[in-house]
Amino acid sequence: MGVLTVLLLVLIAFGVPPAVMAQARDDGTLRIAASSIQQLDPYKTAANDEIDACTLVYDPLFILSKNNFKPIPHLAESWENPDDTTWIFHLRKGVLFHDGNAVFPKGTKREMTADDVVYSIERFRKVSTAFVLGDIASVKAQDKYTVVIKTKRPEPFLVNDPNRLARVVIMPHEAVEKLGEDGVAKTPIGTGPFKLKSFTPDQGLVLEKNPNYWLPVHLDRVEFVVIPDPTVQTMALSAGEVDVVPYIFNVDSMGTLSKDPNLVLLSRGGSYRGLGINVKTPPFNEWAVRDAIAKMLDIDSAVKSVIGNFGERAYGQCPPWVPFGYDPSLKSLWPYDPKAGLAELAKAGFKDSDGDGILDRKGQPLKVQIKTIPGSQVRVLTILATQLKALGVDASVLQQDMAVWVDDLIKGNTGVFFDFSYAGTTGLHSLFHSSMIGKSNTHFYSSAQVDSLLDQALGTTNEKKLESLWKQAQRKIMEDRAAIPLYFEWGYSVCNKKVHDWVPPWGGLYLVSIENNVWLSK
Repeated sequence: MGVLTVLLLVLIAFGVPPAVMAQARDDGTLRIAASSIQQLDPYKTAANDEIDACTLVYDPLFILSKNNFKPIPHLAESWENPDDTTWIFHLRKGVLFHDGNAVFPKGTKREMTADDVVYSIERFRKVSTAFVLGDIASVKAQDKYTVVIKTKRPEPFLVNDPNRLARVVIMPHEAVEKLGEDGVAKTPIGTGPFKLKSFTPDQGLVLEKNPNYWLPVHLDRVEFVVIPDPTVQTMALSAGEVDVVPYIFNVDSMGTLSKDPNLVLLSRGGSYRGLGINVKTPPFNEWAVRDAIAKMLDIDSAVKSVIGNFGERAYGQCPPWVPFGYDPSLKSLWPYDPKAGLAELAKAGFKDSDGDGILDRKGQPLKVQIKTIPGSQVRVLTILATQLKALGVDASVLQQDMAVWVDDLIKGNTGVFFDFSYAGTTGLHSLFHSSMIGKSNTHFYSSAQVDSLLDQALGTTNEKKLESLWKQAQRKIMEDRAAIPLYFEWGYSVCNKKVHDWVPPWGGLYLVSIENNVWLSK
């Protein structure tokens, strides 16, 4: 058996189709649309475009898998968690920082070591403006290629939350010392697959291949083309002026884009959409009323007519990209049964006492005003409100400015509202733990049982125990009808057909990893 045959079998074993292997090219410039890139310090931004650019120049210890959102090796070849407060990372050897720049002259072979990881984590904790790691007790280099992180208490999400350690890309201390804080923001120097070629804030960024990268790199160059308007970005894609639009924020545009034979839509992650209920506001402080409304909504038809194939019906708050919480078995909690809902309302005292077609109790109509911000969800909510109206509920949708909407939610000036976001790792805690009331818990929901389950989950790094506790908490919240989940809306990247192996960004953009290596066909 020849060497090439062995290599072919190895690649097939790792799931690489033979057709792709035959076509992969080692050249070309990938042009990526970006809304704004003002600076390139990876620790001082929460902007998607800046994070994406930085994760091509710098490497983190691990990235989140394209398949299941679980961490996979990158600069760290492996890691272990010997007890609830200790994490040990074993680094890849022979990884070099970029040379040919103001810090490392051409030909310099400056190896990334454990000291660089310690420096980077400490700098991240000091200057990060958007993300936190949790309660870190210490970070030490055990030897040249081993880093030990001690936490003050169990931090179960340290490695599987895209906004914690996955955000810490590794940089050399010499860069900050020689270039200064402002210089680092203009001249990034990392170990990533691409090196800085040129950068003009909010005008353009050009990166070129790092020939010394620890993995093969197919692309010669990457250009970020700044186009502030999302609509103009998709027009530029259709015109061939860019190759990729990494983020499509409006599901309404997906129908048109999906019909273009020259484009490919790729989804990964997304957003939670639901009906939030303020459980302190009458009559929604009555479980029977909340349950009846849930039964009277034909959510499947509303979601299908607006979202179509660009999302998935939700039965809980945890989406598929939060694997320890995603629980499709919650479907049984949400039957569509309008007759049962009306009977439940009648038992609670609601009837059409004056013949106006609206259910009322003691002279007060049953009113459901759904407060929301603009977006495609308005059409879903309007369909649901129409369904309730047809059954005798005075239902309506009220669109508000974001600031007014947020203010109403936080102050409790709501009954029913559009519930979205917080679809990340700790979203369930943010939305429903009683300690978050008046902040992100705008349901004003409080349950000692749920608090205990979530607190226990946050106190263990045992994945099975964490999953069990998180799912128990979510089930209890859904049984209490603190929210009515509607759907998960997918996030999309759109590429032209010559782009291969693109993985939509999730806490960073990775064009070269052990799972993918982007290349262009002619």
